[in-house]
Amino acid sequence: MQAALLIILTLAFASSNAAASVKPLAQPLKAAVPVKAAAAPPPPPPPQDEVFFGQCSRNKSWVVFRDYCYLYVENRDYWYTANEYCKRQGGYLASITDKAENIFVSKLTYCESVWTGRYAVDVDKLREPDNYRWSDGQTSNSSYHAHNFSRIIGYHQPLISLEDRFWYNNLYHAKQKFVCKVPNLGSGTPAPTPCPTNWKYLNGYCFFMPKFAATYIEADFYCNGRGAHVASLHNDLEVRALILLDLSTDECPVDVWTGLLKLNPCRIDYSTGASVCYRWSDRSGDYRGFPAWQTDNPNNDLVTNCVALNGRKIKSARCHERLRFACKKKA
Repeated sequence: MQAALLIILTLAFASSNAAASVKPLAQPLKAAVPVKAAAAPPPPPPPQDEVFFGQCSRNKSWVVFRDYCYLYVENRDYWYTANEYCKRQGGYLASITDKAENIFVSKLTYCESVWTGRYAVDVDKLREPDNYRWSDGQTSNSSYHAHNFSRIIGYHQPLISLEDRFWYNNLYHAKQKFVCKVPNLGSGTPAPTPCPTNWKYLNGYCFFMPKFAATYIEADFYCNGRGAHVASLHNDLEVRALILLDLSTDECPVDVWTGLLKLNPCRIDYSTGASVCYRWSDRSGDYRGFPAWQTDNPNNDLVTNCVALNGRKIKSARCHERLRFACKKKA
């Protein structure tokens, strides 16, 4: 009996060991979790449009933007004769193909009213953007226009002026300032200049406009740290350069610090007997009437001692205001 029980226990022990040695079946495979593909890096921003002075294949009065040269002609003329003048220069009245070019031409012209090359094909459809063409042969780009139809009062307004970034219909017999646009016959690559990177060369000087506003003292400190001064202005080309240095905003015109400071008290220029009340901070001389003051300026109180450029004229401003500014130094 004991022998039989021993045999049974032995068999049971062996059976339990055999069961323990059997490996369990593999667990069913789980569905694969899809792996998200790495996001493609964003495309690099397009290069900012820039202007270049004195690098047109013509003369220094023309300004280079992209592959074209532009000339602002301030003698008023009829649209047709203005376009004929531009054709004699090798181009046409300016066509405008996108917002960036619209901002550029607006600032080039101080946001004044000027002829463009745009005209209506059918005087019965003056309110339809697709009814317009450019005198250089380009068709109207319906995906971009800045046409404001609010001034249309009759059929005799098929010609388009640009004014403060908007396009308005104008009369056949109106006389306007205008802008010529011609292909730049240069190399297409900006010529090297003696200026640091991102500074613009003009007539022996380098100009740079930072992309922030500052008080006059902050602006002066910033420019001094780069061997420059807040820009003095002695001719029309320098005034225009200050306006065109930054095309990233469509604000027009924009207030910009100049390096002109009030003398308290004024002094007498003994060579002329004239009272001198303003002087350029870069020691380039006393103020001699250029640029012209805006109406009701300058302010003759004792606390408004700085001067800002607005369009092509200057105005008094308190030095603690925050305005854009440009630095200027010899090349």
